[in-house]
Amino acid sequence: MSEEAPRSDSLQGAIGWMVRNPIAANLFMLILLFGGLWSAYYMKREVFPESILNVITVSVGYPGAAPTEVEQGILQPLEDAVRGLDGVHEVTSEAREGGGTVAIEFVSGTERMKALQDVTQAVNRIRTFPDDIDNPDIALQTTQREVMRVGLYGAVDIWALRKVAEQLRDQLLTDPNITQVEFNGVPPYITHVEIPRHRLREYNLSLSEVAGLIQSSSNDAAAGSIQSLAGEVLLRVKSRKQWAEEFEQIEVLSTEGGSLVTLGDIATIRDGFSEDSRHSQFNQQSSIGLAIYRVGDQSPIEVAKAVEDTLLDYESVLPPGVSWRIDRNSAEDFRRRSQLVVENGLLALIIVLGILAVFLEFRLAFWVMAGMALSFIGGFILLPTVDVSINMVSLFGFLVALGIVVDDAIIIGENIYEHRLRGKDGLTAAIDGAREISGPVIFSILTTIAAFIPLTMIPGENGMFWRPLPIVVIAVLAVSLMEALFILP
Repeated sequence: MSEEAPRSDSLQGAIGWMVRNPIAANLFMLILLFGGLWSAYYMKREVFPESILNVITVSVGYPGAAPTEVEQGILQPLEDAVRGLDGVHEVTSEAREGGGTVAIEFVSGTERMKALQDVTQAVNRIRTFPDDIDNPDIALQTTQREVMRVGLYGAVDIWALRKVAEQLRDQLLTDPNITQVEFNGVPPYITHVEIPRHRLREYNLSLSEVAGLIQSSSNDAAAGSIQSLAGEVLLRVKSRKQWAEEFEQIEVLSTEGGSLVTLGDIATIRDGFSEDSRHSQFNQQSSIGLAIYRVGDQSPIEVAKAVEDTLLDYESVLPPGVSWRIDRNSAEDFRRRSQLVVENGLLALIIVLGILAVFLEFRLAFWVMAGMALSFIGGFILLPTVDVSINMVSLFGFLVALGIVVDDAIIIGENIYEHRLRGKDGLTAAIDGAREISGPVIFSILTTIAAFIPLTMIPGENGMFWRPLPIVVIAVLAVSLMEALFILP
């Protein structure tokens, strides 16, 4: 009777129940295994974690003004107007020639749309702005995640290279895996209008009059509306001009004989680029960059593959002397980090299996190894619930957890093996060994989790960036603890 009492006592509790009901333990293991694989397959993949910035920018153009004038006339009134708003954490201003920008950062947790509305109302209440400024541009700041950067270069004119780059951009956007492509290192289009002074005197014109005619003739204009049985039809006259041949047709004046004088008759008009912009070069040749971004739930590897396939197809139609190159490929960094995690994980499993098989027994070593793999796979179940994706930071979290997660399984497995050496049967040894060491193992895991919790509370953009790392470690440790206590015995 004295030998049965301890056994009866040991059969109590969650550990004893799970050991005596292997179907429940196996079902729990299958849920972690297949649930983790399913979550990992459908989780969003990105190079770096997305972060929602609580920053609103106010940009105001002030043509011809020096930075000191911009600071006194625009930035100081803006700063005074927005500093008193609720939730403002920091205000940063930048004055430059011809305009300025004010960035308002709000504290974490602020409702972004309400903050945008408050800033808009505060800016609209300012009455001390100079008369000749542009309308303020108020916008929520967003982050874009670049996947690849492609460059076109060659010994050709920058105008011709820009046309080739536009064709390549259109070709890239036809792929369903690519939704955003932007130019880098190329100046904006501009139409140059040069009027000799003697032509202005000949027709008794001033430069400001011609500029006003060009502006009034180059904008779309509303033309009212028409009421019909189907409803109201809005009319709009499209007179916006973009290219030199269109500007040449602008009517400047009519002579006494009734003939019309167009802008092309008195001016030299040519299409070109902004003179104050920068042209990029590669190997002393004209160069244009195209940046491809990941949007929504797109995988960076899928985007990169689509870009590479498009470039190979487009290479055959490139003009002579024009070549392409890949300047940056973040998807390749993401692929290498993923391979590093998988390779290190497999290597760790092999090392653990070999060492434990030598000093304990193969069966126990196998299940300790399987528990490690199950902890990592099962951790994927918890990540989508806290909005964590598969990215460079979360993959680094798996590398950090790799050196921690094996301890609890080894301790419990070794203690169960010790009870087996004392002559106990498998059922009793599993229960007694796990229960005896469960307290120290639980507190060991909890203290490690507590050490990573403060990393989830880092404020600002840096906190959003590094947030996946501690969450991944905590999720893997939590699953590892449950596996070691309820599945391994």
